[in-house]
Amino acid sequence: MTIRILPTALVNQIAAGEVVERPASVAKELIENSLDAGATKVILRIEGGGRERLEIIDDGGGIAQDELALALAPHATSKISTSDDLNRINTFGFRGEALCAISSVAHVRITSAVRNASQAWMIESRFGQLSETKPAAGTVGTTIEVLGLFHNVPARRKFLRGDPAEAARVTEVVCNAALAHPTVSFRLESGGRKVLDFAAAKDVFGRVADVFGDALGESPLTIAGEAEGDDLKSRIIGVTCRPESMRSVSRTQRIMVNGRPIVDRSLIHAVREAYRGLAEPSLQPVFVIFLQVDPEMVDVNVHPQKSEVRWRNPAWMHRLVYRSVQDALRGADLTAGGSSLLSSTESDPVTTIDMTSTQHARQSHWPTRTTRAISHMPSMPSGPSATRTQSFPSLLRDTSATQTPPHERLLPTPAVAVREVLQVDNTWLILAEGDALVIVDQHALHERVMFEEIRARIGSGDLMSQRLLVPAMADVPPEALAHLETFAPLFARLGIEATAAGPRTVAVHAFPGFLTGRKVDAATFVARVLTSDALASASESTEDSALREGALADVLDMMACKAAVKGGDRLSVAEITRLLDDRATTDRSTNCPHGRPTSIRIPMSDIERRFGRR
Repeated sequence: MTIRILPTALVNQIAAGEVVERPASVAKELIENSLDAGATKVILRIEGGGRERLEIIDDGGGIAQDELALALAPHATSKISTSDDLNRINTFGFRGEALCAISSVAHVRITSAVRNASQAWMIESRFGQLSETKPAAGTVGTTIEVLGLFHNVPARRKFLRGDPAEAARVTEVVCNAALAHPTVSFRLESGGRKVLDFAAAKDVFGRVADVFGDALGESPLTIAGEAEGDDLKSRIIGVTCRPESMRSVSRTQRIMVNGRPIVDRSLIHAVREAYRGLAEPSLQPVFVIFLQVDPEMVDVNVHPQKSEVRWRNPAWMHRLVYRSVQDALRGADLTAGGSSLLSSTESDPVTTIDMTSTQHARQSHWPTRTTRAISHMPSMPSGPSATRTQSFPSLLRDTSATQTPPHERLLPTPAVAVREVLQVDNTWLILAEGDALVIVDQHALHERVMFEEIRARIGSGDLMSQRLLVPAMADVPPEALAHLETFAPLFARLGIEATAAGPRTVAVHAFPGFLTGRKVDAATFVARVLTSDALASASESTEDSALREGALADVLDMMACKAAVKGGDRLSVAEITRLLDDRATTDRSTNCPHGRPTSIRIPMSDIERRFGRR
């Protein structure tokens, strides 16, 4: 085959395939140009979902007459001039290819006027063919019309969706731009009908309320934090929902970096990790996060549409987001308050009732106040400050040689006198608490206590392990066996020593002592860990510390579940006392690590109403 240089028009159309996917891509590029020009007002009008006509009007600085043709030329830009500028990008556009790419697949008309100019000027490009500049009527700013998108490349046009779907994508682009730039007013019209009209807001919180409306639920939480290192600073502000307002979809999640909407799996993971244990894992938090970072910390030149970025220190940014969201959740008092808790004492009777079925009402019990928490330490926490670190040796010691039931190894704490506690079906603890009747799931609560204790312990050192006299053998799929080498350091932290003993076999040589004492089968547990979804996802990106920490947390979930008392275990008075006391001091004691509630509250008023006393 003969090698030849491609025609310029074809080169531009190929480039357009990367930059311009659909009308929403055009809208995004043109809005960013308006913002770079200093616009304080942006109006966008579309017809036919944007494929037939897309017009943007701004009041920015405008384009001079002698630069109009250059604006449509390939790789012509006012944003950067040297390669060093790529290390500190302060503008949204910088490649100088968007207008050229758009004009190669559409009829583009630009009318612009600069300040102090006697008149405006206009230039046209009909699918790459430029006209001469002509005088035109217009005020300071720029108007760009894009007509007949992809008319000269019908194969591309066939892949567009219907007008309503394309219009919805344009609407999302405008909403993202409005969120990122609250002091700029935005208006969107579709088919002559006003769709969006955002007046300039005083701050990001006012704009979030305009765009998201009630999606954040009642009393959303304010996120605020900052971190500093290597002479670089990062600041985060934002809004996130309370756990009861989480949703089953992730469409209401936004991350803005220096005013640029991005998609970042690691930072989304950081937010979800902050919610771990506060709701069902399948639910997604609703949040808007604004990150202001030094341009040297982030590379935005890694994706054709600049929707993804590369961080200089991804783990640092993950920790900042995680800590800031976690501080907001902690500041909202989502854990049980110690002053209202009631426990039993050794001398008070604990009544055990056998019931084959019970009915109870579930009720959310979240505070309604909004708080702001600022994190100055960008290090990943190993556990909550409320966890008693001195208790780890007694909790995690090798107990395999003793006959003491694991639930009797709960940590001793000072008892607080109470009147009544019932254990029902050896599963539920029922007690009066203030003006409500509280039903506690003993397994779920102890699982949360164990999880926080184990997580704090692993943050200060590896878990203690016990050598097995005979290695436990587990059968696993070959792809799971491949995780052994990658996650050997993780297993060492967990007190697990395992090696490959065949193409589908793992030999477990050492296992955490507290799990052995609980009679947890080492082979079954290790096989479950190696085949878990979290470990599989983390193994695909071994450099992603966020995914590795998430995999660790999932394994700790499994450990806590196996080590905790079970439904059906009869507890003594002392055990119930210690468990309820731990409820007062354990972080996020309202939910187990999997997100299920550890207790429900039935107000006395509801009980009185059901019995006809009200």
